[in-house]
Amino acid sequence: MPSTLTGLIIFVLLLVPGFVFQRRRARDRPAAEETALQEALTILFTGLLLDGLGLAVVGGLWEVIPGSGVDVGKLVLTPSAYLAAHPVRVLGWAAAVLLIALVAGYLAAGRRVQAFVRRSARKRASTEPHASAWWLLFEEHPAAVPVHVGCYLNDGGYLSGRLHSYSRVGKESGDRELTLRDEITYREPGDDSAARVLANVGAVSISARSIQFLTVTYLAPPEPPAADPEKADS
Repeated sequence: MPSTLTGLIIFVLLLVPGFVFQRRRARDRPAAEETALQEALTILFTGLLLDGLGLAVVGGLWEVIPGSGVDVGKLVLTPSAYLAAHPVRVLGWAAAVLLIALVAGYLAAGRRVQAFVRRSARKRASTEPHASAWWLLFEEHPAAVPVHVGCYLNDGGYLSGRLHSYSRVGKESGDRELTLRDEITYREPGDDSAARVLANVGAVSISARSIQFLTVTYLAPPEPPAADPEKADS
């Protein structure tokens, strides 16, 4: 561990990209029950990898902009003297490395990038070790398309709508919830008629404890609006 305040600050900043990567990835993946050591090691190694990527990109920029780079040899051998002689240059390039690492970590942890990695490795969502049942249902489709969910309730009722959010907790529990939005349809228990749209209801929350089983339909993505020919001619 660093023995000075400056060293501690630098050490923490180096780990920030790894922390951002892990937090961003946790938004779209089942929550794994990791120990504090496992989580710390993930942040450490991911952060160092992203910092190395940022340093490589910045190193390439040094070649493009001659005379503006940092002399790494002098910085390592005499850090205090070199920093005192070139404070703006060193801090500017250090900020650039950190910014590149942060952006790369955030983008790499995104749902689309993770789905692309799974497709490239020919892996399906079902290979996720901490996946819950409904995470698999909602994420197994390779394309980011709207998902329509129909919930058959324990009391015999039926509720459906477009998926808005759901719990990422990996442990199967009745305390988990999912939310639906857009047109919410409902059929009361014992009613044989078609489900009706609930007026003035834009979203609804459902506890897993209330669901007997659910159905998932992947909808076609919305088509982009057609170009206006009059505007195109002008």
